[in-house]
Formats: sequence, structure tokens, C-alpha cells
Amino acid sequence: MKAFIQQYKGLGDYHLHGAFADVLQVVGENQALVPIPSERGHYARRGFDPVLGLFGHLPLALWLTKADTPVPQAQKTRAERLLTGQSFTAHLPAKVPPHIVLLDDLYTTGRTLYHAKAALRAAGFEGEVISRSLIR
Repeated sequence: MKAFIQQYKGLGDYHLHGAFADVLQVVGENQALVPIPSERGHYARRGFDPVLGLFGHLPLALWLTKADTPVPQAQKTRAERLLTGQSFTAHLPAKVPPHIVLLDDLYTTGRTLYHAKAALRAAGFEGEVISRSLIR
């Protein structure tokens, strides 16, 4: 999986985006599938959003935005990741289902998902938030 992530994200090999589509099925009722977005700078350099690539075959709710940060998570130590500040903002529609599933490619410390959940709460979401990641 480390080699897959390096090829897909590190080298920008978008052709790999569908490699796990048949197993990346998140099914449930009364839920919104909210992907963790890339920073604009990462998107510009890579040319695609890796999480949208992996989960793009699902009905996604694009309710989060991520501000650019000085140092990417991948270049930080575990301790540095845990100290990372909030970089997400949530923009919720008028009607939101009671369950949100955050979707991400790689779970390392959980800090990214914690911040995404906090942004949803700050925007007023009071329901259940869970997450699904391709790799942990």
C-alpha cells in the first residue's frame, strides 16, 4: 500500500484511481459522503484530488474546503502532525442528513479527520460523524 500511495499521490499516477473502486463502497441511508479535500496548492501540483479520485464513483457531498498549509502532513513527524492546526472550513446546505461519513485515502494519526469533524461541528452539524479510509 505504501508503494501504491507513492505512485498514486507522490508521482501523480491518476490511472490508479479506480484500483479499489469495487471495494470502496460506502452504503447507508440518511447519510452524506464527505471527502477530505486536497489543498489548492497540492491540487495544482498534482493535477487531481486523490480522495475524489478514489471515491468519485460515489455520490459525494463536497462540503469541506482546506486552506493551504506551510508543510504537508506527509512531511511531518507523528508529533508534528498531532500539533497541526485547523485548516478546514465546512459549508453545509440547508438540509443535511443525520449521518456524515468522512472519506479519506490514508489514516495516520487521525488529526485530519478530527479537524474535518470539528469544522462540520463549527458549521452547525449535530449528527453522527464517522470515517472510512482506504489505508490505516
